[in-house]
Order: sequence, then structure tokens, then C-alpha cells
Amino acid sequence: MTRFIYAISGGKAVLAQDVQVSANLRRMIGSGILVAVGYIDPGNWATDIAGGSGFGYGLLMVVIVSAVLALGFQILVSRLALATGQDLATLTARHLSPRLSRAAWLAGEAAILATALAELVGGAIALRLLFGLPLIAGVAVTGVGTFAVLALARGNADRHERVIAVLLAVVAMSFVFLLFKANPAWTEVAHGVARTGHALRDPQGFLIALGILGATLMPHNLYLHSGTLAQRAQQLPPAARGLAMRVARNDTVVSLGVAMLINAAIMIVAAASLSGAGMMVSSLDDAHAVIGRTLGVGAAVVFAVALYAAGQSSTLTGVLAGRILSNGFQVGHGWSDRRRALATRVAAGGAAAALLAFTGGQDPDGLLVLSQVILSLALPFALGPLVALARRKDLMGRYALRGAWAWAAMAATACIMALDGYLLVDMVA
Repeated sequence: MTRFIYAISGGKAVLAQDVQVSANLRRMIGSGILVAVGYIDPGNWATDIAGGSGFGYGLLMVVIVSAVLALGFQILVSRLALATGQDLATLTARHLSPRLSRAAWLAGEAAILATALAELVGGAIALRLLFGLPLIAGVAVTGVGTFAVLALARGNADRHERVIAVLLAVVAMSFVFLLFKANPAWTEVAHGVARTGHALRDPQGFLIALGILGATLMPHNLYLHSGTLAQRAQQLPPAARGLAMRVARNDTVVSLGVAMLINAAIMIVAAASLSGAGMMVSSLDDAHAVIGRTLGVGAAVVFAVALYAAGQSSTLTGVLAGRILSNGFQVGHGWSDRRRALATRVAAGGAAAALLAFTGGQDPDGLLVLSQVILSLALPFALGPLVALARRKDLMGRYALRGAWAWAAMAATACIMALDGYLLVDMVA
């Protein structure tokens, strides 16, 4: 155990004689895998496929930059949780104004509902591709699958992580297979990355880039990451918190690095197999059909299975994030995980069924786009409090964010707010 902690902490010395401290440090590992799920939900698929089919490899650098930006904020929120022993929701409610706290809570709940919407619609699309099930029936079946996954996890944090790791592995192996089938020319991939500026100068390419950013950095992931680490940090002595931050940072880098590679693989597969379709493929149904024609029926089946696994993997994280949000803001904190899952899935399922009925089931991918828009608009209500709290020395002590890193965090937050504002204005126009 001591050697394991020594390795993942970057070679720093560990309180080797203290078995309990070593065990608590070991529990810092695993929270990153929960956050990684948010990077590969069905909403990400829609933006990555549209970017790959329409602009080849030109927006691949946007996927990488968005992942690095999200990684920075996830490391910052883990630092906040480990320095204070409290999660972002609790700190926001205690130390910021009641009006801002209420806005942050409502935005967080909207983000969780949007995630549930993407999960249900993505699962319904996958079931239609696999079995020809009608979309509304697929929404209901996917909702039932949610409770099956919750029953499998049984409220145990370690079991949550194992279930999610299995689902994430299914998605990862599926895209390794699809990459092998697509057999992209890696020299063309490198050339496409070098032409990112050309893709961004195209108005449609720029909007897709904004969608990729909005689909990568998600507000409920910030609450989830801080909540899981804050619970585990409460048993740590102050002297071990610095080491715990390094362990959590490395765990986050590894987990989100894997998620970034999956996202990049989605775009590369789309660029290699769909960009010759003569049009931008923004529909998962169309992507499935073109993959079936270009890579074979087996590849199309693997695509649909991976889509369903990606949707179900977000089930647990949405429920866990909702519990942390409720407890932190002291709103409905007596609810059990299953009761909360039922409420959010009924609300999201009702919205999905109504919108699908209204459109005649013609544009389910539009609901995925809607979910990403909601996440983008909710994001500033989590980032703003996070940066403000992380800079407070009375909370963070010697771990307070300062200097160039503080300016970088504020600048990144301001840029994200400006881009979200641009996206909202464009949609209204």
C-alpha cells in the first residue's frame, strides 16, 4: 500500500508508518473516474461527430484544449475540497450571498436534469439502433435501466466507481475497435490539427467548437468531484492534506486523460468514416448508418452499444452529484438516492417524451443539443463561486489560489462566460 501511494503521489514521501493515513490516501484515488464519465455522455458524441464529419480533424485541437481547461478546473475544485474538508455546494451556501447561492443551486439542478435528459435520449437512440425500439419506449426502458444500475451499486462509493469503470471500459474498447476499423491516416490527423484556425474561422465550425467546450466542462462534475473528495478528506490530518492533493491531482489527470482520448477517438472515427458523406453528419442515426456502410455492420453495432454504455455511465454520477448539491444547499437533503433518481428521471423523461411527441420523434439529437446548451448556461454559476472561494485565504490557508494561477483561473472563467453569452445570443438570433 505504501509503495502504491508513493508512486501515484509523484515520488513524494508518505507517512509510511501510519497505516490509517495510507488507507485514507488510497481513498483519494477513484473520484477522477466519476468525473471522467461527464466527458463521454451522448451530448459529447453529437458535437464530436458533427465536428469530425464537417471539418475532418480541424477541430481535434479544440477537444484537447477543452479537456485541458476542464482538467485545470477539476484540479482546482479538488484542491478546494481537500484544503477545507467541505464541498463546493456547502462552501457556496455558507460564504456567498443568499441570492447567489440560490442561483447556483438552481443552475446546478438544471445541469443535473440536462444530464438526465441526455442520458435518457441517448439511451433511447441506442436502443432504437440496436432493436428498432420506438424512442418514447426507449426512454422508458433506459429509465428502468437507471434503477438497475443503482441497485447494482447499492449505495456503496467503491462499488459506484467499479460499475462506472466497467461502463467506461466498454466505451473505450469500442472506440479502440472503431479506430482500428476506420484506420485513419495519422499524417492527415496531424495536418488537420495544424489547420485548426481555418476550421474556427468558419462560423459553423466556431459554433461547434463552442459546443465541444460546453460539452466538456460540466457544472455538476465540479460539485461531484468536490463532494466525493471532501467526504474522504475529513479523516486526514492537516499534515497529509498536501500529499492528498497530489494523489487526487494525479488520479484526475489519468482519468480525464483517458476520457479525452475517448473524445478524440470519437472525432477521429467521425472524420475518417463520415467526412466523405458529402454533408455534415449531426445525427447519431445518420452516423450509425454511414458507419455501417463504410466500416461494416459489426462496427455499427459496436457504435450503438458504446452509445448506450455512455448514457448509462452518467446515471450514477448524476444521482451522486444531486445528493451532494441537495446536502450542500440544504434543499431536499433528506431524499435517498433512489428517490432523487426517480424524481429527476420522471422530470427528464416527461420532458423528453413531450418534446419527442411534439416533433414526431424526428429530431432526438436536438434534445442532446438542448442538454448541452443548458449545461453551458449553468456553468458560470459554478465556476464563479469556485474561483472566488479558492482565492480566499481565510478558507484555503496556505493552499489559497494566488499569483499567476489565480489570474489564469479568472481569465479562463471570464472567457467561458463570454463564449456562453455569444452562444446564447446566436441561438436567440
